[in-house]
Amino acid sequence: MKNKVLCVLKWIYRVLNYIVRGALLVGLLYAVFFSIAGTYLIYKTVSYGYSIYEAVDTLKVTQPVMSKYMQTLQDSLKDSLQETEFKHRYIPLDSISPYLQRAVIASEDAGFYFHPGFDVRAIAEALAQNQARGKTKFGGSTLTQQLAKNLFLSNERSWERKFKEFAFALLMEKQLGKKRILELYLNYAEWGKNIFGCEAASQVYYKKSCAKLNIDQAINLAAVLASPTKHHPYMRQSQFMAKRRTVIYQNMFPPRDSVLKDSLEKLQQPVEKDTTNVLSNDNSGSISKVENQIEQVDSSANTAEE
Repeated sequence: MKNKVLCVLKWIYRVLNYIVRGALLVGLLYAVFFSIAGTYLIYKTVSYGYSIYEAVDTLKVTQPVMSKYMQTLQDSLKDSLQETEFKHRYIPLDSISPYLQRAVIASEDAGFYFHPGFDVRAIAEALAQNQARGKTKFGGSTLTQQLAKNLFLSNERSWERKFKEFAFALLMEKQLGKKRILELYLNYAEWGKNIFGCEAASQVYYKKSCAKLNIDQAINLAAVLASPTKHHPYMRQSQFMAKRRTVIYQNMFPPRDSVLKDSLEKLQQPVEKDTTNVLSNDNSGSISKVENQIEQVDSSANTAEE
């Protein structure tokens, strides 16, 4: 009886010994695996971070021939045997109409000069809209985030791409500054079928240099950015374009006096036929007054800065 008990105890000891050894071995393997995985993850993170830094840093003095979005679109057009020639010409910021600069900011990112690359309030509003609609469409992207996506990323809707977009945007704000970001955005934004950049858009739609755009033409071009493949500046009867023009105009200069209020009301009036101008010829006087108003505001701002 005593021998049987000893045999059972020895058997139990051996089983426990095997279990402990197995657990230690498994634990060691897990430790090695996670150590290697962690090292690899750190390496990939540092490597990707450096590649982002290098890609953004080159934008200080140079600009790519085409953005990532343009390259992707060109490849897809080649595959479908469609026209692949893009209208695109890069120009410096001082050759771009200040009215267009203001209009684009008013259209795409009213808080452009006040955020670090992302707008928390805009993101919160976009998330609320996504939740209300029951769809994950994202949105709330700043002008800097849009530029990051166009230059470096794909159009896929994923949290991974959104995270990369944030990373690029933060670094671009730090490395490039607002003026350079705005210049790059205006030169790579899509303004119609195979039309990229404000200079190409100005030549196609108005047969003039981007520097010579007046305020109504600038507002009209900025309105197209929300849906460049479906709309163009000549769509005078489009409710979408009418709403976009009104929002941009109000964001550019809220109607604080009678001149601006009258101009806004005329902007909202329907037009019977298409022309190359958003406003009718009768509004030219109001446009001039508004342009003078902007110049006065700029002068006051410059004096205050000095």
